[in-house]
Amino acid sequence: MTQKIAVICAGWNEDIVASAENSFKAEMQNKGFPAENIHVFKVPGSLEIPLAGKKLLEEGYDIAVGIGFVVNGAIYRHEFVGQAVVSGIVDVQLQTGKPFLSVVLTPITFNEHVEENRKYFIDHMVLKGQEAAHACAGMLDFTSELKQAA
Repeated sequence: MTQKIAVICAGWNEDIVASAENSFKAEMQNKGFPAENIHVFKVPGSLEIPLAGKKLLEEGYDIAVGIGFVVNGAIYRHEFVGQAVVSGIVDVQLQTGKPFLSVVLTPITFNEHVEENRKYFIDHMVLKGQEAAHACAGMLDFTSELKQAA
C-alpha cells in the first residue's frame, strides 16, 4: 500500500525549518519510505499549517507533518501563535480522523542576529525532524494495522 505523506513548511525562519524538513525526509527514506511519496508544501507562516494540512488530508494524504518555528515578534506573542497552531493541528486530526504531527517549535528565547543561537536551533531542528520521522512511521504502521483489523 502506498502511503502519501504531506510535509507542510512555514516560510518564516526558512533555514531553521529546512533543517527539520531535510532530516525528516532523509530519515523517512532510511526507514524505507520512497521519496516520491513524501510531498513538501510551503505556506507563508505557521498559522497557515493547520488549514493546509486539513485540505491535504481531505484530498487523500495519509498523514501530515507541520514544520514551523514561531519566535517572539513585534506583533503577536509567540506563545499565542504556537498555541493556536498546535490546537489547530489537533482539531484537524479529530476532524479528519488522520494523523497530523507537529514540529512547530516556540522557543522561549531566540535572537536571529546571534549566529550561535541560529546554529543551535538549526541543529536542534535536525533532531526534531528525525523524531518526527519516527513518529510518522509509527503512526502509519498504527493506521495500517487499524485498517487491517477492521
